[in-house]
Amino acid sequence: MTRATGPNHFHGKEGMGRAGGEARPVSMKLEKLAKAKDQRVRELYDRLVEGVRAVLDRADWKAYLDMLARFHNYSPANVALILAQYPHATRVAGIKTWNSLGRRVRPGERGIKIFAPTIRKVTVRVEEVDPETGETRVVEREEERLVGFHVTHVWDVSQTEGRPLPEPEFRHWVCEGSEKKARELYYRLLAASPVPVREGCILRPGVLGVYNSNLQEIHLSCKLGDMPWPNGVRTLLHELAHALAHRLGVDSIKHILFTPDGYARGEAIAEGAAYVAARLMGLDTFGMSTEYIAWYVRDAERLLVWAEAVQRVANALVELVELTENKEGSRAA
Repeated sequence: MTRATGPNHFHGKEGMGRAGGEARPVSMKLEKLAKAKDQRVRELYDRLVEGVRAVLDRADWKAYLDMLARFHNYSPANVALILAQYPHATRVAGIKTWNSLGRRVRPGERGIKIFAPTIRKVTVRVEEVDPETGETRVVEREEERLVGFHVTHVWDVSQTEGRPLPEPEFRHWVCEGSEKKARELYYRLLAASPVPVREGCILRPGVLGVYNSNLQEIHLSCKLGDMPWPNGVRTLLHELAHALAHRLGVDSIKHILFTPDGYARGEAIAEGAAYVAARLMGLDTFGMSTEYIAWYVRDAERLLVWAEAVQRVANALVELVELTENKEGSRAA
């Protein structure tokens, strides 16, 4: 049996959790979309390529990164499609979701086309051990498999009317331009870091921080109080992004040693993830660099692979902070 899934939740810049967007961002290979049997999928693939080329031609990485932050539970391909068709989108959802929230799509509004995964249930035979007898037996069970993609539509909140949307869940660690909250966020990140963070290290002139992959440590040139605000938080986010990229397997020392552009790849992932996480955390992103992104991401396939890595690392950064908030809540209870 084949099941066509669609956008069952809305997600936007106010939403900080994992509930919105696709069930999980689905990796899409461009060659599979280009060869799809469904003509609508092939046509939307052409639109996707045009949208990605526009990002590459303009080198407007911050516009694409802003969209990745706003829709961080949507696949990079769908984020590029939303940017190409409705660049000012803030919250998108399918008709059923808007209706469930007491809103209706206004007549005449054109939907935003995105890809949705097509899932098929298949019967597989697997071996399992009987816990009582210890014997191995073969059993059949049903599993869901991704078999392709189809085209579906979503609409931005600005294309709807009706009941006001509920207030987004409050997050204590969202800075919204507050220096005091940014400093609190810095110490939350220090406490949650999966690797040791050394402050006051002697580094090369002009270097604020490095991630030492051999020692698995982050070295900062000075303490937070000695750095211009908000450079301290952004520097720590960038180096934590390196550490998490290594731990998640999306970047490793092999890339640096054995590929000609490996260093730029690692920096492009860290730059992108730190930028997206900073937006999600309400930090000022003015002045954050995209130099390595522009150098490394040179074609559509590479953009989507890079963006998938950025999403994973940025979401992991947010989860670190959420973990400290959950622990504080447990202690307070």
